[in-house]
Amino acid sequence: MYIRRAVALSLALAAYGLGNVVSGESEVGQWQVFEVEMTAQNQYENPYVDGLPDGGESLVKVTFTGISGEAQGMRYAVKGFWDGENTWRVRFASTAPGVWSYITTSKDPGLDGIKGVFTCTQWNDAEKQANPVRRGFIRVCKTGKRPGRYFEYSDETPFLWIGDTWWNWTKREISFSSFKKLVDDRVQKGFTVGQMFIAGKGWTKSSCLLDETYSAVDLAHMRRVERMIAYANAKGITVWVHGWWGGKDISEAIGPDKMRRWWRYLIHRLGAYNVIWVLAGEYNMHNYGGLGLEFWKELGQLIDSEDPYERIISVHPTPPAWDGGADAPQWSTGEVIHKEDWLDYNQSQVGHGRWRNELIPLVVAGDYARVPSKPVVVTEPWYEFINGSATAEEIRFGAWAAILSGAAGHSYGGGHIWRAHVPEATESAGIWPLQAGFEPDTLDYSGAVSIGHMAKFLSRLRWWELEPHPELVLDYPQKFCVAVPGKEFVVYLRWGDAVRVNLNPSLENDTFEYTWFDPSTGENRKNGTVSGGRIAYFYAPTRYPHHPQHRDWVLHLRKKH
Repeated sequence: MYIRRAVALSLALAAYGLGNVVSGESEVGQWQVFEVEMTAQNQYENPYVDGLPDGGESLVKVTFTGISGEAQGMRYAVKGFWDGENTWRVRFASTAPGVWSYITTSKDPGLDGIKGVFTCTQWNDAEKQANPVRRGFIRVCKTGKRPGRYFEYSDETPFLWIGDTWWNWTKREISFSSFKKLVDDRVQKGFTVGQMFIAGKGWTKSSCLLDETYSAVDLAHMRRVERMIAYANAKGITVWVHGWWGGKDISEAIGPDKMRRWWRYLIHRLGAYNVIWVLAGEYNMHNYGGLGLEFWKELGQLIDSEDPYERIISVHPTPPAWDGGADAPQWSTGEVIHKEDWLDYNQSQVGHGRWRNELIPLVVAGDYARVPSKPVVVTEPWYEFINGSATAEEIRFGAWAAILSGAAGHSYGGGHIWRAHVPEATESAGIWPLQAGFEPDTLDYSGAVSIGHMAKFLSRLRWWELEPHPELVLDYPQKFCVAVPGKEFVVYLRWGDAVRVNLNPSLENDTFEYTWFDPSTGENRKNGTVSGGRIAYFYAPTRYPHHPQHRDWVLHLRKKH
């Protein structure tokens, strides 16, 4: 019996702090990837298919049992995955510090009865601060004053979803240095989620991880993608994973059994990383791809049952009035599958264009009112340099309007970013225009910069305690406000100028400190104090007639203690 890592993967994971090269008894950090390698004795015609029979058990299962410390009494059954020739692996993320034992179970003699022990150690506060992924997997907060409204890490630290759309970054031509540059920039800006398409069938052959029959895995390509996920995790970014994109007649072109198998393989292979499961991109396109809504519901249940960590699951929809969306229209998953037990949060794609962008607060508010309470995130708003090109101000409107209407986060997309239009992997314009004459390095689009300013502003607040209260905003056409009434308020003024805010139920002798935050620069501008117990007028730093052009502002009020 032995435990080891393939050399390339070992070096990559060790370098990025997400894995240890282990031998015999070993030590690993909490939530860190621990891996066991095994060698099958039998020969299989197609190990990817034979090891994952549709409707049947996986070839190998490993039971991890906590035998001391906080881990004592915990037990996880984790499925193994094929990784080339006769090599099989299992990956495990220890959910608690202490000593863990494991034993493998398989019909294959080479994979059966392998035992081992390792120690899981706990990260200290400084180490968690350096990389929040060390706090554990993302889940829905089910306790406190606002259960079901936002996400948190496993250690109960609130998690604000600030997403970036990395749809096409599994293209083979993309260098790791380009991906590293993307991740490093997004971490610096305050992004927390990378929305990545781990494509069984990609948009082009270059991004596909399965062959044309969907029955064989390109393992070299898969390892490159894993390296990306490992690096993103090492920098504190959680990666959403979806293995399919909706399309016309995918029921015949791919088939339900192959779609299920790919999802099971992804869960077994990537399940120890800090990831989020998303059934598919635009799952309802062309009337659910000919598969029917029930197939997608059953797929959600399958993913839920297959993942031992019970991490959050959702699905990305296509909106109405969109090519392929008219047959099964939905602005949000909340309209169709909100009460499915496996659906942990709702997603909305309003899509691209000004009129769609205007719907964001309405869609979010609609989901916020549903029972039972579930978080909602707009995972595809209007992108920069698409369909007239959203300006930075319109990007800000979508994001601030979503958060202040009750969303648990918001996602962003830029024309070159979602398509992974980088020097070594350029894209043709097609129906989705790329910015003419622009260097293919668009990390600092003004909209992305604005999203970063919003992320950093919110990170300074106890944002998870703030509830939507549009009724506290008076004399303004769009009322975007989150608050703990009488204590703290955040108001977004799309056109700046002036606004009345109801400071009740505070008292007259209460004092509020207020600051005007510039969402385009990230700077605090005008500030002051105002007494409570009343409706107060506030005037933005820039207003007519001294500043003829309107601009957006954020007003932050906090009761002085």
